[in-house]
Amino acid sequence: MSEWIRRISVWEEGKPPREVTAAELPGAEGLRWFEIACGAEAADAVLAALQEHCPGLTKPMLEDLLTPDEQPGGARYSGGIRLASSFSIVSWRPEEHVERGRPQGVGILRFQPVELLAGADWLITCWHPQRVFQGSKQIEEEPPGGADELYEGVAGRWGRPCGTAGDLGIRVLHELALSYAPAHRDLYTWLEDWELSLYTKDETEADEEAVGDCHQLPELWGLMAVMRNWLSPLNKPGLRSDLGKAWLPASDHAEVIAVDDRVDNALAELRKLSETLRQSFGLLHLEQTEEQRQHSERMQHRVELAAAAFLVPTLIVGFYGANTWVPGQGQHWGFGVMVALLILLSVLSVRAVTRMQKRAEAARQAAARERQKMRSELLSGG
Repeated sequence: MSEWIRRISVWEEGKPPREVTAAELPGAEGLRWFEIACGAEAADAVLAALQEHCPGLTKPMLEDLLTPDEQPGGARYSGGIRLASSFSIVSWRPEEHVERGRPQGVGILRFQPVELLAGADWLITCWHPQRVFQGSKQIEEEPPGGADELYEGVAGRWGRPCGTAGDLGIRVLHELALSYAPAHRDLYTWLEDWELSLYTKDETEADEEAVGDCHQLPELWGLMAVMRNWLSPLNKPGLRSDLGKAWLPASDHAEVIAVDDRVDNALAELRKLSETLRQSFGLLHLEQTEEQRQHSERMQHRVELAAAAFLVPTLIVGFYGANTWVPGQGQHWGFGVMVALLILLSVLSVRAVTRMQKRAEAARQAAARERQKMRSELLSGG
């Protein structure tokens, strides 16, 4: 049993919970909570070890419990036994000490699936392998995370009346739901970092950094969508008025509503985030359009200089090549006049074009200085 059992605890009303061994269970009073971490291949071993302590437990129930769901689900069995599925979530990205306004990139979301099976006086929770998402794609799978912090949190809420194992399971769901708000707040933070970098980045930054910025919004959208898809099955309709629609057989309606509130709040915040992301995609489009315009202007300036350098000589040579009389025709000094005109007028035309471009550059630099001033105010004001 030690290979897959994590903890066995007894929860007796009016007393603090205590951890016990399997040998101590026959004489223990109160609700029994079994924390395990294994796959469906261990269903026979788990059933043999827990069946005597969990009346009504069957192998199909255990197979459902031990098989990870793609997203949270649930099931009802005879005898009032119910299966519920939930998760906790942790956001993570490397913390770098960089100047504010420098993009740090989008992090990852680590989902910890947890399935719960509750009878009248027993609760079994199974911690499945963690799933790590970068954007909308699962990039790896990690071993199940620790459960000590959750156990302590549930123990801290044990003061409220808890009549059934389902009530104990609802407290577990509540502790898992506490992780939703920090996760969606971090998604907002990552989006704000991206927006700040969009407005404050220098025009001299490398092109590859700008390309990297373009990939951050789709990744944020993917993370938001994955989190929303995992949360939606937990948002059960009607449970606020009908306790029987709760995830587990519970008697404490207030605890059920508290969990539902956290799920509803998280979904509401994700809806707001999706609206903000749509606006950010518009900003990104405008920024890319502006970069393309500036690139086109730089190319146009080069073409203008080349045209100014070749247009005047072409005009003069064409003039002197006309089949009409021109000053100095057939004379040595006429060739010198033509060459002098070529050089003089070419220089004048290039200087005229350069002067116009300098005026445009001065206006652009003035706008850049104003932008730098706004950037400094923005960063110092934070």
